[in-house]
Formats: sequence, structure tokens, C-alpha cells
Amino acid sequence: MIGSSLYGPLLQNSTQPNALPLCPYRPMDSVPKPVVKVGMPKQKRVVASIPVRQCANIKSKKHPDVRCPLAAGQGEFCTRHAKNPTRFQEESLVKISGNKRNHLSAKKIQHWWKSSKFLLRFKRQGPAATFPELADNQTDLYTLETTANIPVLYRWSYSDAQKHIWIFDVRSLSMLKSSESKAVLENPYTRTEISGTPLKSFLARCQQLRANKYCLVHNDTLELTEEQLWHQQVLDMAMKYDALGYSMSLSWFDALSIQQLYLFYYELWELWMYRLQLSSVVRHSVVPGWASNDTPLFRWLPNELRGRREPKWWRKMILDLLNRLVSATQKDHRTLGALYAMTAFAIVSPTVRQHYSWLVEMPEDQAY
Repeated sequence: MIGSSLYGPLLQNSTQPNALPLCPYRPMDSVPKPVVKVGMPKQKRVVASIPVRQCANIKSKKHPDVRCPLAAGQGEFCTRHAKNPTRFQEESLVKISGNKRNHLSAKKIQHWWKSSKFLLRFKRQGPAATFPELADNQTDLYTLETTANIPVLYRWSYSDAQKHIWIFDVRSLSMLKSSESKAVLENPYTRTEISGTPLKSFLARCQQLRANKYCLVHNDTLELTEEQLWHQQVLDMAMKYDALGYSMSLSWFDALSIQQLYLFYYELWELWMYRLQLSSVVRHSVVPGWASNDTPLFRWLPNELRGRREPKWWRKMILDLLNRLVSATQKDHRTLGALYAMTAFAIVSPTVRQHYSWLVEMPEDQAY
């Protein structure tokens, strides 16, 4: 078990009311040289913009040869073209022979695809994805529209222990999970936990959509807002930890103050550099290239960041750390990185500590 009792309540070390806490002294010579970068740029984006799928419609009737440049917020299409879509098609240079044998082969392929796509949809999206009328609920929990109006791409359903079928818009359920303060995913109609095979199916569907650059937030405007893009970035990170067995609510991350974000960075740095006593082999396995000059895991010493007061900058920087810790190619190494990150998270946040008390043990007077 890992705690902070060795270092005491760091929040009490500063005499200024709004100053960030000081870190315990570490000899400068003990810090690996490649990790430290002297000087800190004032405005530096830590997290790059997320990939979002481009609208599959033509730009307009006047420009049918140009693809719409807007983001696809309604499945394959943007809000402007979702109701009456005209799919953009690039000119193909491949000529298909028109003989009878080729036509028969094409019909066989079409018949096979039509029959197999329903089985594939049932496996990926549940029993009511093709026929939403089979579900017990007939309205979406977020938009309050009928479930038949949910785009087929975003439909996800499951059967509970009582054999009741429930269907959801993946975007609505993911946004509900991100707004809840609990680590578990609950059915909003029955308040029962969604776990086991249905939970794995839901996470797999979310990961599949994000791998194909589909957005998992509702978008009623022509372009995604900055808040929606940020929500999607945090949601992507949370899904990575969910897949590794560490369920996380987005409200835990958004509720962190500047002092807690600073302490989060310090705890991760302290765990990684000293407290866990990790070998060089383990460090490079969990985060390849962590000590390189171009992409160091920790760009600055904790004491160098005491002057930063911008919440947006802090959240982006911590989000980048959380993503780097689960970026290894092997799952075992990603699981180790998630363990280190959630340990630091539990030390800093009382809410996380309630759900993951086994990660950290400390007296109440030593907690942050």
C-alpha cells in the first residue's frame, strides 16, 4: 500500500493563502537529466486536437465533387446534411467487366453481406439494434426522442437478468456515465448496475466508434464546440482505463482544483521517480521513451510549476500524463501504468479514495 504519510500534509507548507504547496526537497543531482527542461513556455498545448470523422456528404449541389469539410456529429453526416444526405463518392478508376458471371458473383456477395450484417450488428450492438421496438423503453434518455429515431450506428442494447431488453444511444449512455459520480455504469430506468458481458459489449462498441473517428457526444451545432471536444478527449481517456479494469467518472477529473492538479502531478512524479523504486526496464516498458529529450514523461520538476494558475493548462497537462501511462503496446504494461495513475489519483482525491481505498492507506490527518 502506498500513502503520503512520509511527506506530511503538503498543503500546510505554504504561508501564502493562494500559493501552491511546496514539494519535499530532492537533490537536483538525483534527477535524470533528460527528464528536466529548464524554462517553461507560457502557452504550450500539451494535448493535440482529437481526431473527428469528416462528414460523408457532398459540400452542396453546386459542388458535388467536393466533400463537406464539417465534422460528422450525427453518425456519418454533420448536422446540416443529416436529414437529407447525399453521400460523397470519389471517382473510381477501376472498371468492372459487365459480363453475366461477374453480375452473378456480385449478387452472391450482396446477399451474403445483407444476411451477415444483421448477425454482426446483433453481436456488436445487441438484440434491439435492428428492431428497437423489441426494447422495453421507447424513448432516449437524453434527447427524449423515440428509439426508432436513434441512428443505427449509435444504437446499443442489452438484455438484463430478468430478460428485459433495453436500448440506448451510445452517446447518451456515455455522457450519462461521464456525469455520474459513481465508478459503475447503471441502467437509468432500473438503477441496476450494467456489468459483466453487457459492460464489455458497451465499452467495445465505444472503442470501435472512436477508432473510426465517430464522436461520442451529442452535437446540435454545425461544428463541435471547444467544450464538446474537451469532453470527448476526457471520455477517450476514461474508456482506456475502463478497459483496464479501472472505472472512472469524468466528474472526478473535472472536480479537481488547481492545488489538487498540482499535487496530482507531484504524486505521479514522486511515485515514478522514487517511491515505487521502479527499474529502468519497467519504466521503459510502461512508457516507452519516457526519458527522451523530445517526449519526456515529466517535462518539469514539480517546484517549477508552482507559478502556474491556469486550470485549463493544468487539466490538459494531467490528461496527457494519464494517456501516456497507458500507451504501451502490451496490456500488462498498460495495466501497470493505470495502477500508478489511479494510485496518485486516490491519494489526491477523496472521492476516488472512497472507490479505490485498496490503492492507498493513510491516516485522515495526512490526507489532502
